[in-house]
Amino acid sequence: MNSKLSMISIVVTAALVAGVSGLAQAADNSAKARNFAIQNEYLQEQSTSMPAGSPPVDTSAAPADPVPKPSNLSQEEARFRVMDQQLQQLSTGMPSGSPPVNRSAVNQDPAPRGLAEEKFLEQNSTK
Repeated sequence: MNSKLSMISIVVTAALVAGVSGLAQAADNSAKARNFAIQNEYLQEQSTSMPAGSPPVDTSAAPADPVPKPSNLSQEEARFRVMDQQLQQLSTGMPSGSPPVNRSAVNQDPAPRGLAEEKFLEQNSTK
């Protein structure tokens, strides 16, 4: 009989502990839910950038400047050459007629080295 009574008291104690922890979690979840609702409302207001009555997109319309599909390899190569030239012109920051760089010339205005740098270079030179 004693073992049954102790088992019942353990079960009752466990149920009370579970009930109390459930109440604490419910209170915590309601605060989290309230904070989430406030944040969600704010973000929904911020994310609507289009007016409510914007017209739908007509997907059946042809594009303004369609690229013709090549029917053979030579047309595809020609289109690639044109695209490559356009991209090269866009990516080059220097004018096209600039003179080549003379890599053997000495710098016109070399930066002066500090005393610490000179000592470091002398110590680590491979003479």
